[in-house]
Amino acid sequence: MARFPVIDTDGHVLERQSDIRKYLEPPWSKRPTPLWPGDQPWDNDMMDSFEMARQWKGLSAAEQVDRWHKIMDEHAIEKAICFPTGSGNIAKNQEVPYQIAVARASNTHFAKEYNARSDRLFCVGCLPMRSPKAAAEELRRAVVELGLKGFEVLPTGLPLALGDPFYDPIYEEAERLGVVLGIHGTRNTSRELGTSGLATFSEVHSYAFPVGILLQFTSMVCQGLPIRFPKLKLAFLEIGATWLPYYLDRLDEHWEKRGKYEMPLLKKKPSDVVRESEMYFSVEPGESQLVATVDYVGARHFLFASDIPHWDNEFPGNLEHLRDHGELSTDTKEKILYKNAKELFAL
Repeated sequence: MARFPVIDTDGHVLERQSDIRKYLEPPWSKRPTPLWPGDQPWDNDMMDSFEMARQWKGLSAAEQVDRWHKIMDEHAIEKAICFPTGSGNIAKNQEVPYQIAVARASNTHFAKEYNARSDRLFCVGCLPMRSPKAAAEELRRAVVELGLKGFEVLPTGLPLALGDPFYDPIYEEAERLGVVLGIHGTRNTSRELGTSGLATFSEVHSYAFPVGILLQFTSMVCQGLPIRFPKLKLAFLEIGATWLPYYLDRLDEHWEKRGKYEMPLLKKKPSDVVRESEMYFSVEPGESQLVATVDYVGARHFLFASDIPHWDNEFPGNLEHLRDHGELSTDTKEKILYKNAKELFAL
């Protein structure tokens, strides 16, 4: 088993709305409503049957940082990038001034109550995506004043797909500051992705995560985002990676037949655009076609993600599996476990 140092690029914190409220500015601080919209009452944790998810519920920020440190010490994880669990849904607030206020409060909370307690754990922030100008301003504040290294963007609840020039002020600022935008899978408000006819949580969760990512990936590639912003750092998270050969083949076919008119910024086929881009993808070590996918796209594009403490995480088995993977070279393992993430997040 190769014992490389590890950087976890997609763990989580379970932020509490009551903690975020402390940082809401007037007049929003007087408002008693939830900070972001809810969803269908699915039984995410299946009657509290998942031990880690159950243990982490209700923990304070300080307690979560302590738990992260213990896990990192035990498993030789040098650094961890942590994504919010609920705050990405802030962008679904239709009331834009409220969306902006809650995003500001959330980012301040992450910086002061999580990141300030650790030099190894880095929470990313969230952005008011319905106002690109305000989102760019908040991105700049959160990076320059608070030290955040990235931001979560969920695929649902957006006014337009993410390749649209509507969002260019956000991309311009993120590229200028060298921070990561993490497009993170979700099942929240997945009815906009066509799940209203599905009957169980398993069906919704299985379907919505990849479909949401595929929707936004399609828009970003076909609208030439890597061409318009060649240094923009993008990570696509929590759906695995082995969809890439199939889907890039499909995009290549459409580019060959229609690209001159419908993908005019792409002078090369989409698969080559992705290979030459600053796009990264988290892997699931148990994916049966992982080796072929890494060979097809290139090892520099892939990342390790633990998904701690969510119900469906497979830690530490996923880390052990990747460290001991019999078909990945030592160099590839080191890139996936450590080097790619270190470069991506400038750690």
